[in-house]
Amino acid sequence: MNSKLTEKRKKGILGIVAVFFFLLYLSLCFNNNVWTDEAFTIELLKSDMSGIVQGTASDVHPPLYYLIAKCFIYVLGNSLLALKFISIVPMILCMTWGAVIIWRRFGFRAALLFDFFLGAIPCTMEYAVQIRMYSWAIFFITFMGLWAYEAYAEERWLYFAGVAATSVAAAYTHYFAFVSAILIYGFLFLSLLFTPGKRRRLIEWFVSVVVSLILYLPWMPYMKIQVKGVSRNYWIEEITGETVKDFFPFLFDMDIPWTTVIWMFILVVGIAFAVYRICKKEAGEGIFALLCFATPVLTAVTGVVMSSLIRPIFIVRYLLPCMGLVALFLAVSLAKYLDRLVFPALLFFLVCAVLTDYGQSVYREYQWTHTKETEEFLAENVKEGDIIAYNYESYKLIYDYYWNDEEKVLWQEIDLDTADYRTIWLLDTIYWPTPTDEYLAEHGWQRTYMGNYGIEHNDFKIYKITRIEAEAL
Repeated sequence: MNSKLTEKRKKGILGIVAVFFFLLYLSLCFNNNVWTDEAFTIELLKSDMSGIVQGTASDVHPPLYYLIAKCFIYVLGNSLLALKFISIVPMILCMTWGAVIIWRRFGFRAALLFDFFLGAIPCTMEYAVQIRMYSWAIFFITFMGLWAYEAYAEERWLYFAGVAATSVAAAYTHYFAFVSAILIYGFLFLSLLFTPGKRRRLIEWFVSVVVSLILYLPWMPYMKIQVKGVSRNYWIEEITGETVKDFFPFLFDMDIPWTTVIWMFILVVGIAFAVYRICKKEAGEGIFALLCFATPVLTAVTGVVMSSLIRPIFIVRYLLPCMGLVALFLAVSLAKYLDRLVFPALLFFLVCAVLTDYGQSVYREYQWTHTKETEEFLAENVKEGDIIAYNYESYKLIYDYYWNDEEKVLWQEIDLDTADYRTIWLLDTIYWPTPTDEYLAEHGWQRTYMGNYGIEHNDFKIYKITRIEAEAL
């Protein structure tokens, strides 16, 4: 396949693939669905740049993604479509700029496989259109890995500058991307140290590390405060063996039977081919592929260990920044030695995986949630003198996004004996005990169950709560 295609056609194929994924991602953006973290992003982006920095300093994430999004907003506006589009940009940069770098270093097959693996890994499509930092973290960590290899292979200090820039950007985007960046720096150090003729380049590595640390120093005080706050109290549950076991379905499962097993098999084959490349005296590329795979593995190990030593602070979603490296590992390890039958078969599987995942994403974005029904129900039923109540405080940001004009109150703060609302529309989640008929009757109120509703990931029942005497009249 490679030898029969001209350079122009290869560029055309990679361009078509990038456009294909861009259109898929874009088609998932025309909805009005946001979940809690996205609502936080939307609220934070109402601030100016200094307000964003202060807002993230009091949260648990660094600020770069929000600052990038704010810059885009100045150009694109702050519509929900524009905010989702901002998350598509880094994915397409990986599939264009990243693919070109991979093509020049590892060949056209590797570049093509990288694009399809990145798009086919099930978890990436969902988060490629979310108003969060994950797609940008994928971009920074992927390019740090690519430039780390270039810094190792080429006698150019510019690649070390790229490593420094992307490492700092990753650290300012997500703390577990920071962990992955530290690992990449460590792997680059060991590669230079144990390769004859490369040790003198450790000076450039050292300068790169120092520059990275200097650039990150302004955020260190805020990071320290956030770490202290998380160590005292955080929402993540204890990590158990079952939790770790569920890492794999989150990352690789889709609506194809045995999908996780198939992906595990592909990963194992990728490891075997990487080892084979080392044995075939292609140690540089084989070791690079294995280190790409080792980065998410050791990032997960770090998260689990830190959760055991401090308190639970790691969830599998924090591995998303490494998914570009997983795609890179598979592309580099598999591309060269797949024969003329296996390579098209693998591409066919990846195309099927992409389309299946796309179908799931369409369902999630347009059909899975009750957002539209919930908006229509409350718009039709909430009248003047009514109140929307909610019993889970963490969902306030979502309710503020959807019903900014309506009055809302936390259920636990309502004094039923003095409340003068005509009707209370209670959004009742599983995270707080539902008020019983007996409790309401004691205070002169009664409830009527109106149905199951919800917004994005957040489901709730809606109860219409009215005064008993008012209902009787």
